[in-house]
Order: sequence, then C-alpha cells, then structure tokens
Amino acid sequence: MAYLARKVIKGITYYYAEEKERRDGKSRRKWQKYLGTLDKIIKAVEGVPPKPDYAEIFQLGAPAAYLYASQQINMIQTLDAVFSKRNQGPSTGLYLTLAAINRGINAVSKRSMWCWFQDTILLRAFPEANKTSLSSQRFWDNMSTITENKMKEAWTKIIDCVLEQEKIDLSCASYDGTNFYSFIGSFNTRCTIAKRGKNKQGRSDLRQINYALFCSRKDHFPLYFDVFEGNRHDSKEFNVVIDNFFKAFQARIPQRGGMTIVFDKGNNSEENFKKFIQGSGFHFVGSVKPDDHKDLAQISNSDKCFKPLSHPRLDQVKAFRTSKNIYGKKLTVVVTFNNNLYSSQVQSINNEINKALGKLAVIAGKLDDRIAGRVTKGKKPTQASVKSQVSAALSGQHMKKLIKTTIDEHNDMPMLTYSMDTDEFAKLADTYLGKNIIITDNHSWDTEEIVITYRSQYIIEDVFRQMKDRKTGSWWPMYHWTDNMIKTHGFYCSLSLLLRALIMKRAKDSGMSMSINSLHDKLSGIREVINIFPKKKNKQQTQTVVSKLDNIQQRLFDLFDMKQYLSS
Repeated sequence: MAYLARKVIKGITYYYAEEKERRDGKSRRKWQKYLGTLDKIIKAVEGVPPKPDYAEIFQLGAPAAYLYASQQINMIQTLDAVFSKRNQGPSTGLYLTLAAINRGINAVSKRSMWCWFQDTILLRAFPEANKTSLSSQRFWDNMSTITENKMKEAWTKIIDCVLEQEKIDLSCASYDGTNFYSFIGSFNTRCTIAKRGKNKQGRSDLRQINYALFCSRKDHFPLYFDVFEGNRHDSKEFNVVIDNFFKAFQARIPQRGGMTIVFDKGNNSEENFKKFIQGSGFHFVGSVKPDDHKDLAQISNSDKCFKPLSHPRLDQVKAFRTSKNIYGKKLTVVVTFNNNLYSSQVQSINNEINKALGKLAVIAGKLDDRIAGRVTKGKKPTQASVKSQVSAALSGQHMKKLIKTTIDEHNDMPMLTYSMDTDEFAKLADTYLGKNIIITDNHSWDTEEIVITYRSQYIIEDVFRQMKDRKTGSWWPMYHWTDNMIKTHGFYCSLSLLLRALIMKRAKDSGMSMSINSLHDKLSGIREVINIFPKKKNKQQTQTVVSKLDNIQQRLFDLFDMKQYLSS
C-alpha cells in the first residue's frame, strides 16, 4: 500500500508517494514518485494547471485544407516525375506546390514566402524547407529550369488524375479570356508576352498579360489554360487555344452528347466556328452581336413571339426560338429578353447620356464665349476641330444615335446645338436593350437548357474575379519579367485554382455550400496553439491545442483530417 513521505531539504518540505515491500526479510522501497511541495499538491488537487512560459500559434485551417487537397491528387509526386532535378534541396514539385498553396491562401512575393511559411503548419509538414531554401533566389533557380512543354505535360498528368478521381462531368465547359496588368518597364526587351492592349481593368497605360481558361460547368474545375501576349485579340487566341484543347480532350469526349463549349461573343469569328462545325465532336453555345443580326434585334421586346420561361433560375426572362444560317451552317437561335438586364442597361445608357450631354455643354459653352467675345485668346476653333470634340464626347455606345448635334456658323465662328432624340431612345429601349441572341448547334436541346447553359458563362467570369481580388486573388503580386517566369507564374496560379476547386467540392459534397470568401474566413479562424512550459530535467514540455471552433469549423477540421497535421 502506498503512503506519503516527506523530506526537508534546505528548510523546504517536499512530499513523495512511496510503497515498500519485503525483500530478503527486510523492508525495501518498491517505488517512489515525487509530488512536490504542499502548494503544488493543493494546486494539483484543485485542478490549477501549470502556467506556460509562452505559446506558439500556427495557421492550421487553410494550409491543412490545401495540403490535404494536394496530397489527394499526389501533386508533388506528379510534378517531381516531370520536373526532375538533382537530389539537392527541396524538389521542384515542392516549390510549385508551396507556391500554389500560398496563392490560394495569402499570395505573397517569393521574397516574403518564408515569413508566411514559418507561421503555418507546413513548417512541420516539410522539414526540408528552411529559410535559405525558400529564399526568392532558390525559387527562381528552380522555376528557371521549367519549360513550357514540361508544364503542359505536368498539367495533363495532374488533370488526368483529377478527372479519374473526381469523376468530373465533361459534358459542358466554359471558355473565356482575361488580362492582368503588370509593372514591367516599357524598355524591358527580355519580355515579349507583356504588351499594351485594351485592359479590362482600365490600365491600358501598362503592359499586360493575357490569360485564357477552360473550366468545367460543374464544380468549376480548371481544365486547360494558356498565357499569351497582351495585345493579341481574344478571337485570334481562341483559334489557337481551342485547337490545343481539342487535342488534349479529344479522347475524353463523353460518348453520349459530346462536349459543349460555352463562350461569349468576343471570341466569334468564322474560322473559330468552323472548328466546331466540321465534325470535331465538340458542340458550342455562344452569342452574337445584335447589330450583326438586326432582323432579330429589332423585334419589339413586347412582341407576342416572346414566351416566359418557367425554370426557377430564369425568372424575369422570356424568349423565342428560331433557326438561321450563320457562318455557313444552319444554327438554332434563341432570342431572350431579361427584365433585370433591361433595367441595368437602361441605367447605364442614362449615365452615358448624362456624361455626353455634360461634355457637349462644355464644348457649346466655350464656343458661345468665343462668339460673344468673352474669350479672344488662344487658337480659334474650326468646324473640323469642333466635329472631332463632338465625336469624342459621343464615343459611348448608342450615343451618336440618341443625341443629335448640329454645327453651324455665326460670325465666322462654329456654333454647336444638340438635343436628345426621344423617339430613338424609345426605339432602342423597345428592341436592343435587355436582349441576347444565343446560338448553338445543339438542336435537340430545349430552349431553357440552351439559355441556362449560356448563362453558366458566369462560372468563368467568377473565377477571373477571384483571381483579380486583391484580398483572396491568386495572380497578384507578380514580380516576374521574363516570358518563361511569367508562364510558370500562370502555371502555379492555375494549380492554385485546381486546389481551390477540390476544396470547394469537398465542402459542398459534405453539405457545406458557401462562397470561397466565406470558406476562407472559416478556415483562417482554425489555428494550432502550442503551449510551451518550463523545462523539466532539461526536457521541453509542450501541449498542443486547437483554437475554439464553431460547428462549421469543426466539420471542416474533420473533413480535411487536420488532426494529422497537429504537433505530436
């Protein structure tokens, strides 16, 4: 039976638990356990835990989810099989995977990679990575060995794995292109990709990079991407990228129904449509410009041929269906009128009208001042100069039709008068506004299916918005200035989109449908806390706990098996 013993050492009483036994006819100590002083025993009985010296806090939720997704598709191993290197430092596959994970969570420059990495659970998951190996120079050394052909090979292998594992529906895919401005200098001759062009964020003063992407309709999985010159028109690039996409996915076309590509009118050209029409096995749903088909565009929006659509996702939409010979082939045409689109377009037109009228008022006022003699200095205006100014003021869509201008002369001086054409505005509102003209070669599809498929184009537009988001976007910052580095940057940004799609699908399949921003907010709140206690017998004592989780966070913790990434 155990009993309590005490020892007095330098005036301090220490207590021990002991038990004795008889050996060789004598009482011997069987075991002894140190309990501490009386104060420590009281605290232990009352349940007062020891106070840690400090705590270390690591990001757990988002890094664990992205790492889990990458492990599910063997991303590092697949990349290493393509980008082989000497057994020296972290592998190229690890560098690319870390870059992709970082781009999905908190995109930073390569110079700041270590600062981010050391505050995450990835620090223990990849012990071979340290401050030196994760320096910007080491990243660039590894990325400089990557060629475009190898990138395509690696992407194909990873996508093959994802398609097989996730059983992705390939009956429909969306295509679109966008551009990203850069701060690459005008006189940098080492970069041929960054060119000036029409920037979709209004930064035409900067050189930009174009990016094209195919995404699955369901779950938004990136299927194929391309990085190309910033001054190349969408329709010209589509001609190139669609060929590459056909080659990559020809063997994967669903036997029943084929694959339908959804794209917007900016990619239209006769040559592009021929690729579908000439028996490629791929189908399309697209749209055409109303001005190119005035016979359809000028049908009144209140015409009886428009019938309301019953699908819940097509509220406020009515349509009629016909067929027409377009690009040398008879196509199914669906003309839609969307009341919500109509309202937003009317508001936009009114804003444009107000801007144009304001500019014209300024031009007319200056001419009146000249005529009245209030202004005599400066270059005298001419009919030609005034016409040029008026044309610039009416450069907005439909403005030249809606605002009538007249340039007369008074005392050898140009004089401008203008007025709003209300009849033309009423005609425009009754025909063009709120209308879409959708075309397809899927003749057997019903009207609602065609409209819903075309509207699924928002999928890829939403992906681009995510990539450009300054908080959660994956593209910026981009501090590369050579073609190969920029293409590699596009590669691991696309890998990041793939991991994000996998995470979103896992959450959705588990009944947790939410936006990517909401999901990131929940994941970012999951932290690992390691309490560091005073050393005992030169051995560091630690305790690992997880930050308080709400119901959704607990489900995410279990879903992505985050327990395996905790410090033991």
